[in-house]
Amino acid sequence: MRWKNDPHRYSSPTIALHWTMALLIVAAYASVASQALFAHDGPQRARLDAVHAFAGLCVFVTVFARLALRAGRRPAIVPPPSRLQARFALAMHVLLYAFLVAMPLLGWLLASARGTRIAFGAFELPPLVPADPALAGIAGTWHAGGAMVGYALVGGHAAAALAHHWLRRDDTLLRMLPRRRRR
Repeated sequence: MRWKNDPHRYSSPTIALHWTMALLIVAAYASVASQALFAHDGPQRARLDAVHAFAGLCVFVTVFARLALRAGRRPAIVPPPSRLQARFALAMHVLLYAFLVAMPLLGWLLASARGTRIAFGAFELPPLVPADPALAGIAGTWHAGGAMVGYALVGGHAAAALAHHWLRRDDTLLRMLPRRRRR
C-alpha cells in the first residue's frame, strides 16, 4: 500500500476515498430514485430517506479528507494535456468539490427547516435553523436543483475520464484505478 502519491499514480488512500465517494454518491441518488417504488408514508421510504441522509453526510465528511489529500503533490498526466484542458479540468474539479460540500449542507438545512431530526450513526446533528416551512420549500428546491447539476458534473467527470483513456490514450484514468496484484 502506497501512502503518498508518486509521480505516476495516486496513493492508496486517495484512490480508496475517490471510489468510496463514488459509491456514496450512487447510494444517495439511488435511494432517492427508489422512493417512487414505495408508498409515500411507508417504512421503506423512511429507510431510504435515512440511507440518503447517511450517504450525504458521509460524502460531507469524506470530501474534507479528499481535499486534504489533494493539497499534496499530484501525479502528472502523461502525455500532458493542453493548457486549455488543464484549466477546464481544474474548473470541473472546483465545481465538483463545491457540489460535494453544498449538497449535504443543503440537505441538512432542508431537514432542519422541516423539523426533521438527523441521525448520523450514534450521533444526532443539531438543527441548522428552527423549523420553517417556507425555508424548507426553498431549501428543497435548491437541493433538488443541485441534484440535477450533480448529474451533469458527475457524468461529465466520468465522461472526461473515459475520453482521456479511450480517445486521448493518456494515463488519467489509470492513475486513479486500484493497482491489480500480479499472480
